[in-house]
Amino acid sequence: MVVKSRDIVLSSLFGILIFTQKVLLPAPYDKMVSVLIQIVFLSLAFLITGFMAPILTGFISGLLTALTRGGLGLMTFAFALVYGVLVSALNRLFGVAESGHIRRGRLTASSTASTLVVGVLSAFISTALGIIPYNPALISIIMVAGVVQGLVGGYLSGWVFEKYLRNF
Repeated sequence: MVVKSRDIVLSSLFGILIFTQKVLLPAPYDKMVSVLIQIVFLSLAFLITGFMAPILTGFISGLLTALTRGGLGLMTFAFALVYGVLVSALNRLFGVAESGHIRRGRLTASSTASTLVVGVLSAFISTALGIIPYNPALISIIMVAGVVQGLVGGYLSGWVFEKYLRNF
């Protein structure tokens, strides 16, 4: 698998955009908006350049964000990287891009599954480490928000790709 300089530049740009919105928005708003922005950019990276792009985008955004998170930097980096890996793996597994065509329904399902898995995993680990208290209502909200943002992000990235970026 060869990674072209164009792929690196695009992944870097998307990673910087994800990082920028996380730094500019105050907590907890950054969490509510950042998941949607992340899934859009990770999905677009996959659609434009292929399998490795979401992983590289997650790596770059995670690394940059980790530098601003202090003691939680390693966890921030790990979840950003896992998110990129999940997007790549599930998009491939779901057959999102086949024969030059994008299957938006599959992209939406893959985005929803990726977002939900990362959200539940991060809530579980944060609870286990004592970062957040165990609260079933909070975990339910995280799951619902993950599903909604995954659905919207998957649909939006498919629409943007088809309308504006297909020939990029």
